[in-house]
Amino acid sequence: MGKILIKLNVSNFGDILLNKETIRSIEIENALVDTRATMLSLHKHQIDDLGLIYSGKIRVRTANGPIERNVYGVARVEIMGRTADFDVMEIPDDVPVLVGYLILERLDFVLDPKQQKLIPNPAHDGEYALDMY
Repeated sequence: MGKILIKLNVSNFGDILLNKETIRSIEIENALVDTRATMLSLHKHQIDDLGLIYSGKIRVRTANGPIERNVYGVARVEIMGRTADFDVMEIPDDVPVLVGYLILERLDFVLDPKQQKLIPNPAHDGEYALDMY
């Protein structure tokens, strides 16, 4: 299967919550959907542009072994009109922005390997729904 790249918008949830006049947001044109990744992973300059607040470190397993990464929060993620709020993990600049499986599950998207794209979950007839079992 090839790479699936998507467009997404990420906003500072604190700005939204506080009804600020200016909400810090970024648009990412070519985020890589990676079902082996867990979270939304952004570069430090993107995290700084959003004004996200450092919340701690998390241990992650990588192909090169376990490491620690910084985590920031909270960001509102919008993909194809669906939104939810997530913490964000910092990644090095030489790694593409990653959209992990937690985002896919929460926004009810699945990968269509034949068409090489992200699609609404066909098990829910394309409607935004979450399974509670």
